[in-house]
Amino acid sequence: MKKKNNRYVAIDFEKMDTLPSSVCSIGVAVIENNKITDTFYSLVCPPSKNENYYCVQTHGLHYKDVKNAPKFNEIWKKVDKMIDGSPVIAHNFGIERGCINACNEEYNTDYNYEYICTLALSRKYLSDLPSKGLDLVCEALKYKMGYHHNALDDAIASAEIFLRIKTKFNLKDENIQRRKQYD
Repeated sequence: MKKKNNRYVAIDFEKMDTLPSSVCSIGVAVIENNKITDTFYSLVCPPSKNENYYCVQTHGLHYKDVKNAPKFNEIWKKVDKMIDGSPVIAHNFGIERGCINACNEEYNTDYNYEYICTLALSRKYLSDLPSKGLDLVCEALKYKMGYHHNALDDAIASAEIFLRIKTKFNLKDENIQRRKQYD
């Protein structure tokens, strides 16, 4: 995959229920030359009306809030153009990767990316932290995040974690571990 201009794209999803394909919102933060240069947020209409009580309590979205939103495959065309071959950053990339893989199956698409996991970076470089949750890592790195579990605020937080760890530990792009879509 191509990488231009020290460019990365942080993403975050919120889901309507426990199924990875039940994406109900997405947040994107584009990083170029070590700065966030663009963001995107959208509600997403999931393939099912099912709501999981705990998911809804976490992010506050109900099916009625997203039923008229575009479907994942419509939104993802724009997001894929924003990614443009850059590595995708996520805090606990397995969840976001799982959503993309499940939506690939649901919508018969084939989006495939390289990933950088800020949770893994936090475990490696901030090992003294008792917990590596997104909000706690942000606090440790002195980043005041927005509303936790808002997809855009979480994507921006992931981008900030990446940038702050990269700077604090003087990491070079070529030394940052990337994972493949199906690792």
